[in-house]
Amino acid sequence: MFDGVDLEDSWVLGWYVDAGRNRLVFELEASLWPGHKYYVPPPPAAHTCYKRVRLIFERVAGIVGLSPMDAVKPQVDPDGSIDYGNIEGLRQTGEGAYKLGGDFGEVSIKCEGVRLEVAGADGQADA
Repeated sequence: MFDGVDLEDSWVLGWYVDAGRNRLVFELEASLWPGHKYYVPPPPAAHTCYKRVRLIFERVAGIVGLSPMDAVKPQVDPDGSIDYGNIEGLRQTGEGAYKLGGDFGEVSIKCEGVRLEVAGADGQADA
C-alpha cells in the first residue's frame, strides 16, 4: 500500500483516537527501504532504515475492534523500550474501508483516507 515501507517489519509504539481532528493515529517505528523519500542507509548493526512515523486514518466514520492501549500487553525489549508488535497486515476492504491487524488486535476502520507522516520530516510523506 505504501511504496518503500515494510509495515510487517515496522513496530507499533502506540495508538490513539484524535477526536478533535476526527482521525485514528498509530505511532510506528517504520521500516523504510531504498527508494523511499526518507530512506537513509542504516547503521552497520541494523538491516534497514527505521523512522518514527504516524499511520493516520483521516475523517474516521467508524472503528470496530480497537482495544484501548492499556488493555493490550506490550512487549518489553532488552533496552527497556516497549512496543505492541508488528503490523501483520493493512488492506483496503472497500471504498473508504480498511482492515489493520497485528499483536494489538484486528481493527476495521471506515474513513476517507490513510497516509503516513514521517516525524521530523519537512512536510508529510505519502509513503
